[in-house]
Amino acid sequence: MSGCAAMVRLVMLSVGAFVWLVTEVMPIGLLTDIAQGLHVSPAQVGLLVTGYAWLVALTAIPLTLLTSGVDRRTLVAGLLLLAGGVDVACAFVTNYAVMAVLRIMLALGHGVFWSVIASVAVRLAPDIPVARATGWAFTGVAVGFAGGIPLVSAIGQWLGWRAAFVACGGAALAVFAAALVLLPPMPAQRRHMDLRRLLRQPVLVYIAVLTMLVITAHFAAYTYIIPLLQTIPHSPEQLIPVLLLVYGVVGIGGNWVGARLPWSAGRLIGMSTAGLIVSHGVMVASGWIPGLVWVDMVVWGIVSAVLNMAPQNYAMELAPNEREAACSFSVTGFNAGIGAGALCGGVVLGAAGSYAVLAWSAGIAVLALIVFWAGRFVVGKAGQP
Repeated sequence: MSGCAAMVRLVMLSVGAFVWLVTEVMPIGLLTDIAQGLHVSPAQVGLLVTGYAWLVALTAIPLTLLTSGVDRRTLVAGLLLLAGGVDVACAFVTNYAVMAVLRIMLALGHGVFWSVIASVAVRLAPDIPVARATGWAFTGVAVGFAGGIPLVSAIGQWLGWRAAFVACGGAALAVFAAALVLLPPMPAQRRHMDLRRLLRQPVLVYIAVLTMLVITAHFAAYTYIIPLLQTIPHSPEQLIPVLLLVYGVVGIGGNWVGARLPWSAGRLIGMSTAGLIVSHGVMVASGWIPGLVWVDMVVWGIVSAVLNMAPQNYAMELAPNEREAACSFSVTGFNAGIGAGALCGGVVLGAAGSYAVLAWSAGIAVLALIVFWAGRFVVGKAGQP
C-alpha cells in the first residue's frame, strides 16, 4: 500500500469519526429547537445524549466481541450507513418515543465504531507509528468539537433542526460510499465471546476504570463550560463564542502534536490529567488576572485533545494482542465517564456553584492520577509509561 493511499484512507476514516461525534452530541446544539419540535422538555432532549452515553458504555464490549469476525471494511461501512440512515430518519420524526428508539439504534453502533477505529487506522497505515495513525483518525473528533457542533447549531438556526439532521446524515452516507470505494478488505478473526474471562483480566479492568475517571474529571467541567466562563469575574462574556473557538482550534493542533510526541500513550495520559488540574487553576486565577482566561482555553484545549486520543492508544499499548477488546473497554470507560461527569458536574453546579465544579473536577483528576500510578504495578511492565 502506497503512503498516499494510506493517508487518503486515514482522512476518510477521520471524516467518519467527525460524523459520528457530531451525530452523538447534535441534540446539545439543537436542544431547545428539538424540544419545541417534538413538544417535550429540554431535559427530555438532554436524555438523548446522556442516555445514549450510558447505553454505549453498557453495550460497547459485548457488541464489539459479537462483531469480532466481521470484515472491518464491511463493519466500518455498515456503521457509517447506520449513522447516515438514522440521522436522515430523525429529520422526519414527529414523536419523541420514535426519536428515542432511533437514538438507541445509533448507540448500539456507536460503541462498536469507536472500539474498532483505532485498530483499523493501524491496519490501514502499518508503516507509520501507531500514535500517528490513530492521531489522524481522531483528528475528526477534534475538528468536530471545534467546528462540527457550532456548524450544526448554525444550520439549525438558519434552516431548522431537521435540516441539520439531514446534513449530518448526508455526510455520513457520503463517507459510507467513500468507504466502499477506498477501504481494502480487512478480514477479521472471530473471537470466542467470554466476557467473564475478559473481566478477570486486570489490565482490561484497569483500562476501563482509568479512562472513566479521566473522562469523568474532564466532562464534569467541560459539560458546563459556558456557565463556568460566565461566572468568572472580568471574563469577556460577549466573546464566549470566540473563547470556545480558541478552545476547539487549539484542540485540533493539540491532536496533531500529541500524535507526534516521542512519549508513550501512558505518559501522555498522566501529563494531560495533570494538565487538566493546572487548567482549572488557571481558570480560577483568571478571575483576578484579566486575560488569563484565554491562556486557560489554550491549555484546556490541548489537554482535551490528548484525552480524546490517548486512552485508546494506551489500551493498545497495554494489550497489543487484544487491541479491539482493549479499545472496547476504553470506549466503555469513556462513555461512562461522559455520563458520570455530566451528572456529577450538574449536581455540584446546582448545589455549590461554578468554582465547586472546578474543585470537584480537579479532585477526580487527582484520583485518576493515583489510579494511573498504582495501576502500573497491577498491569506489570507493559503498562509503564
